Amino acid sequence: MNKARFYERTDEGLLCLLCPNHCRLQPGQSGRCLSRGAAEDGSMQLYSYARIVAANVDPIEKKPLYHVFPGRPIYSIGTYGCNLHCRFCQNADISQQRHVGSELTPQQLVIEARSIKDNIGVAFTYNEPGIWFEYICDCAPLLRQAGLMTVMVTNGYLNPEPWVELCQHVDAMNIDLKSFNADFYAKICGGRLETVKNNIAAAVKAGVHVEVTNLVVTGLNDHLSEFSEMVDWLADLSDRLPLHISRYFPRYLESAPPTDPAVIDRFVVTASKKLKFVYPGNVASSQDTLCPACKSVLVKRNNYEVLLNYHGTTCQCGEKLPFIDENTWSAKERNA
Repeated sequence: MNKARFYERTDEGLLCLLCPNHCRLQPGQSGRCLSRGAAEDGSMQLYSYARIVAANVDPIEKKPLYHVFPGRPIYSIGTYGCNLHCRFCQNADISQQRHVGSELTPQQLVIEARSIKDNIGVAFTYNEPGIWFEYICDCAPLLRQAGLMTVMVTNGYLNPEPWVELCQHVDAMNIDLKSFNADFYAKICGGRLETVKNNIAAAVKAGVHVEVTNLVVTGLNDHLSEFSEMVDWLADLSDRLPLHISRYFPRYLESAPPTDPAVIDRFVVTASKKLKFVYPGNVASSQDTLCPACKSVLVKRNNYEVLLNYHGTTCQCGEKLPFIDENTWSAKERNA
């Protein structure tokens, strides 16, 4: 354990191959993500391995994941660092600077997660969990053996090989699709749109439960035409892919005014023409889950108060329900 992967030694120092940043590091230097760096002996050092900066028991809806064990809690942990640098980052206090944190080994994490009443698993969240690759790969098999889920809330910005490996370990993801404009990703986030698109598609193909979040930032990615292209692309993957359209508030380096709630409502209407499950975020509009066939309310939500109006795996009209829950999920089956 605690051994770095996805890097190589070159004449110019270490080349990190975990994400598309491909940081070249001399001894003592850390990558853009802050969590990995070159040691004096020429190896890759994992600064943040098992270092916990934030830990909470959250409702699963807070991730947001609306189709995974609705109404249940999940143990949520994060470290520091991120391989993107979005101007509007909503968690910059931990994602854009290094912290000491406290140690929690994979074995200790499982013990902690099992001690929480009704807990469905562990969500790796708050900062970017993709840069915690080795820790997640060490924790996930132990969580699965304990009958617990592994969840990620991620920007989806990893190279293909580590991403595919993570998909073998992770049961559910909420993936940020920040824009459908390549220039936005490059100039505002420091990343590449195509990488994120490819990884969303790969996760869906691998059988991971995927929900997507689009944070609508005033004046930056609030163009209806671009958003419509995003919706068309998601619908081609699956029209049952849940989409969360969230209102932005000024944070970090971005001072644009908060998103007009009317923009969120308009985007929800547009997305609902192609996708069966669309949810507004950070606004007062309804976030209920409706049966796409008969429109009956399957899950009633009031903030984080959740009322389930369904039983089993099908709606009363016969439509297959969209949820991962005790009726459909088995750690043993995922382990097969």
